[in-house]
Amino acid sequence: MQYQGIYHAIYEPEQFRRGLFKCILFFLCSLFTISVIAQTSNQDSLNTPFRKGRWLTGLSGSIGSNTNKTNSSEEKTTTNEFGLNLSTGIFIKDRWLLGGSLSADRSETAGSIDGTTESIFIAPFLSYYLSPNDRGSLFVSISPGYVLYRDETTIIDPVNPVEQRSEGGGFGSLLGLGYSYVIHDRIAFDIGFDVNLFWIRVDERLEPQGTLVSENLSISNISFNFGFNVLLDDFFF
Repeated sequence: MQYQGIYHAIYEPEQFRRGLFKCILFFLCSLFTISVIAQTSNQDSLNTPFRKGRWLTGLSGSIGSNTNKTNSSEEKTTTNEFGLNLSTGIFIKDRWLLGGSLSADRSETAGSIDGTTESIFIAPFLSYYLSPNDRGSLFVSISPGYVLYRDETTIIDPVNPVEQRSEGGGFGSLLGLGYSYVIHDRIAFDIGFDVNLFWIRVDERLEPQGTLVSENLSISNISFNFGFNVLLDDFFF
């Protein structure tokens, strides 16, 4: 662990906003690149809604809750998690979808430990739909990208309460498996699960000690999700 000596450069909201701006800029650049690819795409003859040249744009979400209790001390913590994902892409070949996504996740913990954790993940993705069936298909996806992370945690102790604030960023990856059901060749409903893996460098501030340290974190998470997608022959215009 290495100690850092500049507090305001790490924890002021301005740095988080700058990181968010970089995420959005990267997302827009990805969309521009995909749009250029779309200009040269042609449909082929397969009878599948996931055919070459079409656009898929959608919104998905996840939600979860868990409770942990220590029998010896009767301490209990409850964590609620939810997330939103916006994605768009083009089928570069039949059943091969290339695009970009922007995901935001938040978890809140209450009990013997109070805390809030937020992350923003932006990345290109590649999905493959296994079946040419016109009613739907299983699909797999992979998405490597950049993650922006922030956490505030307070340990509830009447004698020695501790507050920890962490902020940083790093590399992340997402592996997904799901099923997409298509209605009238235009609307798709997805259900599945994702495995998220994050490798993050964060700076941690402990209060009231006032210490500042840097840490490398490895975070993994499995989430079930559901989504709504629109299939278009052209990208809105």
